Amino acid sequence: MAKLIEWTRRYGVAECLGIAAAIAAAAAARHLTDSSVVAAYAAALGETIGYAGAMLVRDTLTASRSAQESGRTLDTRDHGNVMLGLLAEFGPAGILDTFVTRPLAMGVGARVLGPRLGLFVGKLVGDVLFYVPVIVTYEWRRGRAGR
Repeated sequence: MAKLIEWTRRYGVAECLGIAAAIAAAAAARHLTDSSVVAAYAAALGETIGYAGAMLVRDTLTASRSAQESGRTLDTRDHGNVMLGLLAEFGPAGILDTFVTRPLAMGVGARVLGPRLGLFVGKLVGDVLFYVPVIVTYEWRRGRAGR
């Protein structure tokens, strides 16, 4: 249970912003194109942008607090470390998620269950496929940092 709480604290706000961005992007794409395929890709891309932006802000703020506790300001190296950490944690899973698994899950969901419910169910399926490798990488990085 403690791990679930830790993961929720790490990813929860980003997940909420990602959902909002996915819904907005899908609605805009469907309005402009009337295509469920375009809407699915727009939703996946919107979610990625919202989610990644939130994680970048979160990890940058954490790095900034850590730098301040060490009596220094955030510098270019710190920013680089934040970016490298996020790329390690999300890179491979994020690419596959954005361009293959999430659009496919959202597109199939929208076609089978309708645009609203299908988008939601597809998003949940995409989340499971995304978070398995992300959490494995996160835990591996934390283990390495602890050594």
